[in-house]
Parts: sequence; structure tokens; C-alpha cells
Amino acid sequence: MKQTADINPEVEKLINKKLAEIQSQFLIGEPVYSKYRWIEVICLFASRWHYHLTKGLYFKVKYSLQRLFRGYDDLDQWNAAWYIARKAIPVLTAMRNKFMGTSIKWHREDRFGNIIELTKDEVYSDEVPTAFTEEEWRVILDDIIYGFEFILDQDKDKEFIEEEYNRNYKRHKRGLKLFSIYYMNLWD
Repeated sequence: MKQTADINPEVEKLINKKLAEIQSQFLIGEPVYSKYRWIEVICLFASRWHYHLTKGLYFKVKYSLQRLFRGYDDLDQWNAAWYIARKAIPVLTAMRNKFMGTSIKWHREDRFGNIIELTKDEVYSDEVPTAFTEEEWRVILDDIIYGFEFILDQDKDKEFIEEEYNRNYKRHKRGLKLFSIYYMNLWD
């Protein structure tokens, strides 16, 4: 049961009028302030400052600790191909620009450009195995680097041209195939 007898009818009219005024301001989209506006401003400023200071803080700390103790974080594990490509490109580029020697030829290409990996008997059939010239080794390293750069470029927004993509995809596959063949030879 309502206890409206306790409230003066004139006061009730004033309260209803004030409520209707506040509701209409709210519906129109005008800000509704209380008597203590300066406290609301301080609270609003503090809450926004706190949000911008701490947004993503949990994940930043979590991933930093994972990199510190494991050497990688969950994001790197989520897309391992991108992580490996991102780490390999600077090392391979430095190796291509400054190297002391070249590798033994562990592959040959047929007339269609397909890569055929050689067996140990084929490589060592001569007394001295054939090694790459510096220019040939630099081309092999360029193909390997391109194979990894293609992985990173897939994340960028580019116009999709099917013919160009197919050509680049073939070169990407070639680079990764050469990487798998010469993985143990990537040292200086």
C-alpha cells in the first residue's frame, strides 16, 4: 500500500515536474547534471584516466612475462608461421649482405623450374662436391627471404590480383622449399 498521505501534494507536483524535466533532457540527449557538477567532472576524469592507463595492462604484463620465461608468448604461438617469418627475415638479410662462404649444391632444377633435392650419393659422387658461387648463393638467399616476406605480406590489405598472386605464390613455395633444403647450411 502506498503512503502518499505523507507527501504534500504540492511537493509531489514539484518532484514529478523536476523528474519530467530531467527525463526530457535525457531523451533529447542533453547532459543532466546534479547539484555537485565538479565532483562528477573529477570522477569522470579519474575514471577515463584510469581506463587509458590500465587498458590492456593485464595482457601486456602477461605476454611480457611469457616472453621473459618461455621466449615467446601466446600471440606468437597462435600464428607460428608469421612469428618465424618475422624472426628469420632480418637474420637472412644480414647473411645475404655479408657472408664468408657458400653452401654445397643440394638441389637441381629440371627444365620446368621444379626443384629436385639431391641425395647424399649424388652430391658426393665427385671427389669434391660442387659449391655455389657467391652470386648463386645470394639468389638462393633472396628466394628464401621472399618466401618469408610473402607470409608477412598476406596480413597487409592489398588488392587481390589473381595472376600476380599465383606468380608470387609459386615464388613463395620455391623459397620455402629452398629453406627446407638449405636449413642446415644457413651458417656463416
